[in-house]
Amino acid sequence: MAKANKSSQGTTILEFDIDAIRAREQAVAQETDDEIIERLTERFKVLDNMTLAIKRGDVRAMIVSGPPGVGKSYGVEAVLQKDSLFDVLGERPPKYEVVKGAMSALGLYAKLYAFAEENHVVVFDDCDQVLLDELSLNILKGALDSTERRWIAWNTDSRLLRGEGIPDRFEF
Repeated sequence: MAKANKSSQGTTILEFDIDAIRAREQAVAQETDDEIIERLTERFKVLDNMTLAIKRGDVRAMIVSGPPGVGKSYGVEAVLQKDSLFDVLGERPPKYEVVKGAMSALGLYAKLYAFAEENHVVVFDDCDQVLLDELSLNILKGALDSTERRWIAWNTDSRLLRGEGIPDRFEF
């Protein structure tokens, strides 16, 4: 429904097929309850599979968006809880954490350090400010870099990091 094209200046321009969007909206509006349930079930299966791919390290990050209250966060957390069952039974700390609410750049750096090991997952639930803060965004870009070895650095003096024993550079 959307196609990306490069302009002569090299910028990306999104072109939307308005007719295709309208046709899809009309089709959805005419769905039966059973068809709606089937479509939503398929989408949540995709969410479950993507969450497992994140946990395995096959996918580095995902952004889940949609209307509030439909179960996006619940679904991700349920998959992570089920996957961490042996950690719970073995009385080991879980290899994931769900962070809800505010997150500063320094807090983001510290949280990524705490979960830097392979197969650890951090879920930021309604922490949209992280995407709007330039420093936080740069830290996330370092964590999600496509190179095999990813290094994140905090090269600004911080008593908080020193007090917690967090280095000014670590491999994520």
